[in-house]
Amino acid sequence: MSNINNQICDVIIIGAGASGLFAAAAADLHAKGAVSYGEGSSFKGLILEKTSRPGTKLLMSGSGQCNITHAGSIKDFTSCYGDKGNKIRSCLYKYSNLSLMEFLEDNGVEVFTREDGKVFPKSMDAHDVLYMLLRRAKKNGFELKCDSEVTEINNIDTDNGPSLWQVVTTDSKGDITVYSAHSVIIATGGCSYPTTGSDGSFFNVLRNDLDIEITELKPSLTPIQVNEYPYAELSGISFESIHTSIWYKDKKIAETCEDLLFTHKDMSGPAVINISKYAQHGGKLRINYLHPLNYEQVLERLKKVFHGAKGSPANIIAAEFDLPKRFCQLFTERHGEGLKNLARNLTGEEFVINSVSGFNKAMATSGGIDLKQVSTSTFEFKEHPGLYAIGEALDVDGITGGYNLQFAYSSAASAIKTIFQNHQL
Repeated sequence: MSNINNQICDVIIIGAGASGLFAAAAADLHAKGAVSYGEGSSFKGLILEKTSRPGTKLLMSGSGQCNITHAGSIKDFTSCYGDKGNKIRSCLYKYSNLSLMEFLEDNGVEVFTREDGKVFPKSMDAHDVLYMLLRRAKKNGFELKCDSEVTEINNIDTDNGPSLWQVVTTDSKGDITVYSAHSVIIATGGCSYPTTGSDGSFFNVLRNDLDIEITELKPSLTPIQVNEYPYAELSGISFESIHTSIWYKDKKIAETCEDLLFTHKDMSGPAVINISKYAQHGGKLRINYLHPLNYEQVLERLKKVFHGAKGSPANIIAAEFDLPKRFCQLFTERHGEGLKNLARNLTGEEFVINSVSGFNKAMATSGGIDLKQVSTSTFEFKEHPGLYAIGEALDVDGITGGYNLQFAYSSAASAIKTIFQNHQL
């Protein structure tokens, strides 16, 4: 069965994840005179969600506690998005972490900053953020329609006035509904956690209907599997401020210094997942467990501490460098008692990369809508006026710590501001 919705929407948002809900919730911040569009207003907004409920992935963020952003200077944020950081600088500066925290607080979600700089709702419950966004979206005149997968999107000419965007949806029964709007915001996410609805299928719609270029899609923020992984029995052991780097053909392509975690089958923790998008089969993962010490410094200390010392090498190393005893025991079993070999591997143990965990475990997606096709101050497509893309649907991904939700907010606020200004809503 097909249904044509004859009422023209002002704005259609495709996707009720974090970025889509941020756009709907922040809409009236940019209305003339800061007037809220509530019941009885002429504004009509629509949010189309593929799944049966909104915000599923948002509820998973921060293990359900919702690490919403990061504290500190917004100037430090750009480096957290790799080579895309400078391209999105203007939207981050304009709609910063302080702006996001103020937005949350003004709407009844108190936040606090943890010692590591991560910002959470005081309740440590992502539901509070989701419910607030849904309330704001409804107050701003947005209707939410779940179980509405967008299968087509086209620009159509009208007899009078500017062209309209036509959006076709299909529900679980196979019924088709056609909507039209002056502006459309793509907020469909990437490919990570596909069971939440963020499965990347909408990228095919954009390619087929609008010839939009999508960069290579890869898992990001995910554990790394190495050949002959030796630390399965140490699952749960973690290290602070460990230097890790990824090498390919003897060239270092990524590095970081953060916490490392051994799991029962792979390397994890921020020290690994924050550079995982650079991992490729056959490359090498190198770990310095004693950063900032180097090989020569560690060798010198080993010579001194081993001279005349009693006890097992594992216990001596554990005491000297404050390392877990179980790790040192297995480490010395693997590498022997030669001081040069121990120093070399303590400051640069090397593993051959087999693979990274897939999108089922990845917290983010590397790749998406190519940024060259949009204005990074408004997120409107250069060749498709009235069409916008925000959040993880774009080829932008940050490290862990709240940076991806921050970009979801910053890009959403930038897009909705432009729409309200262009159409004087």
